[in-house]
Amino acid sequence: MLGEVADVTDAGSLTRAFAATAAAFGRIDVVFANAGISGGPGFLTAQGERSPENAIEAMAPERWARIIDTNLSGVLRTIQAAVPHLKAVGGGRIIVTTSIAAIKIETVIGAAYPVAKAGAAHLVRQAALELARYNIKVNAIAPGPFATNIAGARGKDPAVRAWHERSVPQKRIASTDEIMGLALLLASPASDYMTGAQIVIDGGATLGMAE
Repeated sequence: MLGEVADVTDAGSLTRAFAATAAAFGRIDVVFANAGISGGPGFLTAQGERSPENAIEAMAPERWARIIDTNLSGVLRTIQAAVPHLKAVGGGRIIVTTSIAAIKIETVIGAAYPVAKAGAAHLVRQAALELARYNIKVNAIAPGPFATNIAGARGKDPAVRAWHERSVPQKRIASTDEIMGLALLLASPASDYMTGAQIVIDGGATLGMAE
């Protein structure tokens, strides 16, 4: 077991973390690019009311830049740090966490977040095509509502849970344990013929409300 602290907004930090990991274990085969930050509130509240302070024309450039730098450019930096190690061992797997926000428009999440996640999803496809020659598979997991520590653990708030219980077809928010099986699939030989894919895991949230 080895733990290294890295900042995805700092390429040097990632390079050092990868080098330390490779030195400790002799090789790197699987990379899971899972770091991300919240997009903050969107132009609508959970009650469907307009939020003028979160309108697109009111977004601070610093907020936009920070979200894009972490959630999109951070994925690129992670891939860049990983690829030399994967090439050195004849291939491997990169798994990127995107979001269902990559494929649908968000109202209660700030605009920079879906833009960054959509960019990350396309980056996965671009990288998958380029790196196929080196036997490096690149795939994405697009989660829906999960109770994580992002946004100050907002997904664990009872009011937020209640909202998802009303709107998600499976009538609940998921725990992070429920993403492990999909991550393990993409990290294993069972997904050997998959690359450039983005797999949704959302309890049916992208389907709409059933009743």
